[in-house]
Amino acid sequence: MTMILHGILFLLKWLGIILLLLLGVILLAVVLVLFVPVRYKGRLEKKEAPEEVFWADGTISWLNPFVRVRLRFAQKKFSFSVRLLGLSLIDSEKPKKEKKEKKAKKTRKAKNGTSPGQTAETKERFPVKIHLETDSAGKQTEAESRNETGVPENTGKQAGTGTEAETSEYPEDVVTAKRKSLFVKIKAFFEKVRTIPGKIKEKVSRFIKQVQLLWYKKEKVLIFLQDELHLLALGKAWATLKQVIRHCLPVKLKGQVYFGTGDPESTGKALAGLGILYAAYGKGLTVVPDFNEKHLIATLAFKGRIRMGTLLFKTLKLIRDKQVKRFWKNWKKLLKILKQKVE
Repeated sequence: MTMILHGILFLLKWLGIILLLLLGVILLAVVLVLFVPVRYKGRLEKKEAPEEVFWADGTISWLNPFVRVRLRFAQKKFSFSVRLLGLSLIDSEKPKKEKKEKKAKKTRKAKNGTSPGQTAETKERFPVKIHLETDSAGKQTEAESRNETGVPENTGKQAGTGTEAETSEYPEDVVTAKRKSLFVKIKAFFEKVRTIPGKIKEKVSRFIKQVQLLWYKKEKVLIFLQDELHLLALGKAWATLKQVIRHCLPVKLKGQVYFGTGDPESTGKALAGLGILYAAYGKGLTVVPDFNEKHLIATLAFKGRIRMGTLLFKTLKLIRDKQVKRFWKNWKKLLKILKQKVE
């Protein structure tokens, strides 16, 4: 009995150890995914002389070299590769496999006009012959269709004689039928005229209801947008979005940009936009505008990281906010109102 209890306790002990190891591995994986950042870096170059050249090369890695993705654009071609622990999983630059010989043979046979089960030799041995047999007895000469004088026989009755006989046989029935059909048409016309005012009234009332519904929707939208809590929720969402974008932007950016749009006004506006990047990345970025000619010459190198835990934390914080919850609830109600239609 004691041996059985010792065996059960021994099994439970090892099951507990295995479960703890599995939980530890899962916890380690969650920690790595949340707190180990995904790093990216790249370079791009745009030239115009002596010939126009544009190429870009970027790398995305996580626990390098555990996962590594490379993206490349050069000579108007895009390529990418994926590596796991240094082993190539996907590589778009590898040459494609050649077609099998069977498929090539089938295409050749199809071009030559032979079926897969029939070769050219069998065609020569057993040619297809088509026999056209004619029966002389089935032919009718022109003389048989004519009488002795050479005039074609008038075997059928004239078209006019039959119709005249039919119309002359029952003249009163035809007249009464025409009168009835005319009466039915006049009656249907007056019935349609009588229903026109009702249709006009129905369309006018429907149009009025539609205008009233549109006005009601407009009032609800204005009330929704003018609510202070909704405005605060939108402000928090916008602030969170800016934080996420700022977190995903490159940490380092270096290079030179020499550009011109051909118009001094638009060049000045573009320079003002690039000035934000200059203020964010300091002296590593050089921007030189040209207010006379239109061209773009750039050489840039960037590096950054994205931490999934940061994005998840900011998203959960926004979702759990009471004002955002109320905004979402009222937004669903507003959508139901906007989907309403005139019955």
